[in-house]
Amino acid sequence: MNRKTPMDGSLVPLVAALALWGCASTQDIAVRQPSAISPPAPGMPTAGAVPVDITPPPGLPMGGYSLLANRGQGFRTRLKARIVYLNDGKGHSVALVQVDLPAASLLLHHRVAEVVAERTGLKPGDIAIMASHSHSAPANIFDNDFYNKHMTSGEWLETQFLEFLTGQIAHGILKAHGDRRPAKVATGCQDIYGYNRNRSLGAYVLNANVGEIDPKDPQAVFKAVNPALCMVRIDVADDRGRYLPTAAFSIFSVHATALTPPVEVYNADLFAYAQKDLEWTIRRKYDTPWTVVHALTSGTEGDMAPALPDHGDSTFGHLPVNWKEAKQVGKAIGREAIGLFEALGDRLTADVLVRSAVRELNIREDNVAEDVVLCKEAVVGNPVAAGAYERRTPWLAAVPFLRGGNDLARRSWFFTDGCQGNKRHLLFSFLQPLLEPKDSFPNTVMFQLIRVNDTVIVPLPFEVTVESGRRITGRVKHAFMEAGEHGIRHVVVASNSNGYFGYTTTPEEYSRQNYEGGHTLYGHHSTPYLTAQLGVLTRDFLRTDEVQELRPVWQYRLRVTTFYPESRPSHGRREAVAQPTLVQGRGEEDEDFIAFRWQDVGPGHVDLHLPLTRVEVNRQQAWETLWVNGEPIHDDGYDLEVRYLADRDDGMGEYEVRWYNPVSGGTYRFVIEPRPGQPTLLSQPFTVPGVAAAAP
Repeated sequence: MNRKTPMDGSLVPLVAALALWGCASTQDIAVRQPSAISPPAPGMPTAGAVPVDITPPPGLPMGGYSLLANRGQGFRTRLKARIVYLNDGKGHSVALVQVDLPAASLLLHHRVAEVVAERTGLKPGDIAIMASHSHSAPANIFDNDFYNKHMTSGEWLETQFLEFLTGQIAHGILKAHGDRRPAKVATGCQDIYGYNRNRSLGAYVLNANVGEIDPKDPQAVFKAVNPALCMVRIDVADDRGRYLPTAAFSIFSVHATALTPPVEVYNADLFAYAQKDLEWTIRRKYDTPWTVVHALTSGTEGDMAPALPDHGDSTFGHLPVNWKEAKQVGKAIGREAIGLFEALGDRLTADVLVRSAVRELNIREDNVAEDVVLCKEAVVGNPVAAGAYERRTPWLAAVPFLRGGNDLARRSWFFTDGCQGNKRHLLFSFLQPLLEPKDSFPNTVMFQLIRVNDTVIVPLPFEVTVESGRRITGRVKHAFMEAGEHGIRHVVVASNSNGYFGYTTTPEEYSRQNYEGGHTLYGHHSTPYLTAQLGVLTRDFLRTDEVQELRPVWQYRLRVTTFYPESRPSHGRREAVAQPTLVQGRGEEDEDFIAFRWQDVGPGHVDLHLPLTRVEVNRQQAWETLWVNGEPIHDDGYDLEVRYLADRDDGMGEYEVRWYNPVSGGTYRFVIEPRPGQPTLLSQPFTVPGVAAAAP
C-alpha cells in the first residue's frame, strides 16, 4: 500500500507540484439528459428508504487533505449512501440522497439522474445528492480537473469509483421507489449547543449583524454557531396498516473532521455514530420489519468545527487520531437526533406537499444576479496553502504570506477594488493561471430547492459559513413570504451538495482572508451572488410551480485515471495467519483491540461493500452475533475495523480485523464471511480477560 502523511484542507499541489500534470489520458464524458416523465400519482403520499454501501476497495486516496492524504487501507465505519424517496401522491416526488463522502459531484448527480428517470419519473431537479463531508473517504469524482487534481493525493477522475457510486446510488433509488408504502411525514428543527464551535471567529465577528461577541470570551466560539438540527421524519404503513418509522433525513452544521488527518481507513467520522445510533434505537424500539435509515448530512459547516478540545493553531502532526472523541461527540448528536425524532411523532401527517426547482448556471458566463457581479475567473488565495485552523500545513503554515488572517497574507491597500477584493493570488496573479488553467475550475452550479411541507432544503456545492447560510436562507424565506406563502417555517442549507466549489463566505469574512476566504474561489461577492440567484429561483418557482432549467448539454472533458487494485486471479486458500490477540492502547487516545489476521482473495476481489466480518459469542453451546449496549459487533457497526495489509505472490491478500473496545465475560470468535470460491472462515474461540465493559 502507498502510505503518505495527510494534510488538512490545503491545496498543497499548488505549491509543491502545481505544474506536474502527470501521466493521464483525457476522456470525453457525455451524459444523456432524461426525458420528462410524470412520477406516479397514487392519491396518497408514499415513501421508501434504503441504505446502500459505497465502501470502495483498498487503495483509493481519501479527500480533504490534498497531496499528502493517506490512501484507505480498509474501513472502520462503512461508507454509505442513504436514500429517502418521497412522493406526495399528487404527482410530485423527490429523492434525498446523503453520502458519506467529502463532497457530492455534479457528474455523479447527472449519471444517477440518467439511470433512474425512466423507471421512477424523477426529474434531475427532484434528486439531491448531499455529502456529510467526511475527510476519510475517496473524492476523485468531480466534473472538473481542479478538484480531481487537488482534493486528494491522487490526481484525476477515478472512473471506476464514479461508476460504482452511480450503480449503488441508482440501485438504492430504484429500490426505495419500488418499496414505497403509504407514508406520513413530520418536519422540525431544534437548537442544540455544545456540539460545534466556530473555528474562524476572527472573521465571523466582522459581520455587523451578528451582535456583540467578545473574541476573548472562551465561550464565544460555542455561541457563534448554527445550532439547528433539522429533520424530516417519515413513517410508512406496515402490512397490518400500522404506521412505523422508516427514515429520518437530518441536517446539522459541523465539519466531519473529528478524526485528525493521520487516519488510515475509510470512515464516516462523527456522523457514523449519530446515524447508526438513531437507526438502531428506532428499529429496536418499534420492532420495524425494515431497516431504519438516518440520512444525516452537513449544513452550514464552512466555519463549524466539532466541539472537541481546542488544540490551538497547530499543525496536524501534533494531533493523534482520537476515535474516542469522535465517538463521544457523534453519539451525543445521535441522542439529540433521537429526541427530535421522537418529538416529531406527534406531528406526523398524511397531508404532504413535495416540490422541487432547479436552475443550472455556468457562473462564469451568467455572473450577474440582480445587482451583484461575480468574478468571471476563479482564484486560489494564499491562505489555502497553509490550511485551516487546527489543521495547519506543516512548514507552509510558518510562512506569514501563506498563513491566513494577517496583513501579509492579504492585500491591505493596493489592488483591492476588484471582484477578488484583497485576496492575494497563490503563486502570484501572473503565474497561477499559467499553472492552473482557468477552465480546470468548477463553473456549473446547480441551484436547487426541495420543499417538504413547511421545510425548504437548499442544496449548494459550497462549504457555506454560518452567516452566509443565514443570509441565503433569509432571502429564500423572504421570497416565500412576499408571494403570500407564510407556511414556510424552516429553510435549511445543505453544503457540499451536487458538486464542490470550495467555500463561500460573506464579504466581511472574506476581507480577513482566513482559510475560508482564501478558498472562496469566485471572489468576495460569492455569497451575495448565491443569495440573489436563489432569491430569483424562489420567485420564479412560486410564480410557475415548475422550474427545471438544465444546461443544454451535459458534456465533460476530463483527465482520468484509476486507483482500483489490480484484479489478479487469487489461487491460494483462505486461512488464518494469526489467531486473535489482545493489543492494549498506548495512551489516552488509543483504544484496546483484539486483532485477527487471515489470508483472503486479493484487494480487487474482496468487495468491501459487502458484509465481511463479525464477532460471535457462545451462549448455551450456540454461537450468535454479539451485541454490546445495543450495538451489533459486526462490520456494519462502529467498533470493527478491516485493514488490508499486503499482497501475496499467489494473488491473495493478507487482512486484519480489529475489534475495538472489546468486552470481557464471554467466549468469542471472529467470523469471516464467504467470498466466491472461498468458504466461511472462523477464528479460534477466545476470551478477553481484564477488559472493562464498554460504556453505554
